[in-house]
Amino acid sequence: MLSIVVRLRSGRYDADGDRPGEAEWPPAPSRVFCALTASAVQAPDWEALRWLEAAGVPEVWDPGEALRGQAESYVVTNQPSPKGGSQTWPGRTNGLRRRGFATPPADRFAIVWPQADVDDVTLKALHRMALRVPYVGRSTSLAEVSVGVESPESPPSGWRVWRPVEQRERGETALAVPYAGYTAALESAYQRGDRAWEVARTHHYTLRPVQSSEPDEPMLRGPYSDLLVWGLAKPTTRIGSEQTVQLAQALRRAVLARTADPIPAQVSGHGADGRPHVSFVVLPHVGREHADGRVMGLGLAVPNDLPPAEWQALARGVMAPPLTSLTVRRNWPVLRLTQETGREWSLQAERWTAGPHGARRWVTATPLIADGRLRRGRTSEELVRRSLAKAGYPEPDEVETSTGPLLEGSPWRPAAGTLPENARGFPMLHARVTFHRPLLGPLFAGKMRYLGLGLFVPQRKEKR
Repeated sequence: MLSIVVRLRSGRYDADGDRPGEAEWPPAPSRVFCALTASAVQAPDWEALRWLEAAGVPEVWDPGEALRGQAESYVVTNQPSPKGGSQTWPGRTNGLRRRGFATPPADRFAIVWPQADVDDVTLKALHRMALRVPYVGRSTSLAEVSVGVESPESPPSGWRVWRPVEQRERGETALAVPYAGYTAALESAYQRGDRAWEVARTHHYTLRPVQSSEPDEPMLRGPYSDLLVWGLAKPTTRIGSEQTVQLAQALRRAVLARTADPIPAQVSGHGADGRPHVSFVVLPHVGREHADGRVMGLGLAVPNDLPPAEWQALARGVMAPPLTSLTVRRNWPVLRLTQETGREWSLQAERWTAGPHGARRWVTATPLIADGRLRRGRTSEELVRRSLAKAGYPEPDEVETSTGPLLEGSPWRPAAGTLPENARGFPMLHARVTFHRPLLGPLFAGKMRYLGLGLFVPQRKEKR
């Protein structure tokens, strides 16, 4: 299975359907394909697009019927006006534009090829293009796009599956889809100055609601949902996760150096007024048989309430051009970073977010430094609850703590001398927490949650 999952950052999908001003929903697969095409820059990218266009007509998974609306605005046209026209552009007219938008019941949808068998080279190229996509539909429809091969066999309860019907049969709706030769057609249209819809082809779809024997359980959410991931390019020496703090500090320095002034407060951590900061994450190999705790990659967890303009400033800083190297300290070799994470499970965002269904039980992958000290009448379990609350997460039903790791491969504690002064002297714990409903991560807590420590991983049936 191959899936392309689109998360609508504003919860709204801005795109017109067949008629101008009428919202498109369900979303057309061609929209996502065109977004990938706009992000293609290398020969392997174009090869991947040609593979995708020939992979067959995909399914569309959406979270249900959307509320539809229209936005009205006046825009400057190219038509001359003898009466003066626009106040800003003399001699040109203002024209009324009506644009449709849809607000679905959840902020995600997916384009799915259930039988696709994608090779690693193509998967890496698709993943690389997806990371560059800023929006799907109109430019106001900001989106986060991810590509995966580990999709569930069925979508969450209550979602809908739109399946393509056989040729010459009519379905309940018609959607524009990629087809063999679509990439070349889009390139030619671009060269001629034509619109993408002029080379579009539609296919009919029929609806199959998803039934579930289990009640739909609403997920709990924390202050984060976006997780940008880099892998360590090979060859590289093994780096143990006891170096987490140093690596996270180096990533922070690199990101701040590449982000244009004024650096957003939630990125720098200065002046954020109690709002969550961007967290600089180190991703270790933990929790599986023979896990050795080595560092597999790095990540940025972006707060949900980061304003779109500031999110774009951060994205431009790390992706345009891409962040490809990291200097940790003088006597270390320069680390090479790559966005091509392939199939490595430790480098998949869902490994750390438990997406798309969430998880009830979470356990620390790196030790947690508590927000508070032990004293009479205060237990280590209470310190963990306090740290989770301060980080913006709901209170867990159960908390188990330990002075040693609870996952295979997890480090006991950071390397000596790597903790900043303001984090020393506080209890360092490992913890397992259980919530009453599934929680969608990522999840980190404690005094060093913005610099790699206190990172939790969902504890559920592991992929091997």
